[in-house]
Amino acid sequence: MTDPKAWYVRSLFSRVPKEYDALLGLLTFGQDHYWRSFVAAKSDLPTNGLVLDVATGPGTLATELSQRLGERGLVVGIDLTRAMLQTAKTNLRGRDLGNRADWVLARAENLPFKDECFNASTISLALRNVSDAKKTLGEMARTTIPGGTVISLDFTRPTNKLFRVVYYDYLLGLFPVIGRIVSEAWGQTLSYLGRSILRARTGQQVENLMTVEGLVNTRSVPLTMGVVCAVYGKKR
Repeated sequence: MTDPKAWYVRSLFSRVPKEYDALLGLLTFGQDHYWRSFVAAKSDLPTNGLVLDVATGPGTLATELSQRLGERGLVVGIDLTRAMLQTAKTNLRGRDLGNRADWVLARAENLPFKDECFNASTISLALRNVSDAKKTLGEMARTTIPGGTVISLDFTRPTNKLFRVVYYDYLLGLFPVIGRIVSEAWGQTLSYLGRSILRARTGQQVENLMTVEGLVNTRSVPLTMGVVCAVYGKKR
């Protein structure tokens, strides 16, 4: 792999798949469950539909999506990291949802699917991690059927100045400390995550990218005091 960022992200997350869900819940004070439910609800999933989950990680959002689909529905999770996909497969099998999901090792910027084959496409807490966000959203739009939803949920920078000061101290101070208590790998991962959130796009910037890629009726919705932002639009 010649892309330095893709190589770094894959190397980083290859070492932490098993603890991901537990630590995410701890570090977000359980808000991640609310965020995933919001994304799943706004994805406008049809019964027995076909849904793409980009950068699926350990299948956390894929689990939520699978539970909302009918028995003949299918979530296709793609990820750059083989260890994450293996964990996702194990996690959904453990919840008796293994028959509602399939897994593909692929990059978000080059999806190995034909045009207009998914009812909806999602990416959760990962748009910061891809090498080309515009191309990723373009690929998600390309593979979504007309009228289908493309939705991104990601960390962003809160607008409230007082809250932002406390939040940044948490990200850059406590985040890495908690990570190092778990393992050296998690210390490095949470240090990266904190820095990446400081550089994250605003909801409006993601909306603009979606519009450029041909999505319509785009909207950005900040959640949990602007800690994250859900941005979604429809395929024309």
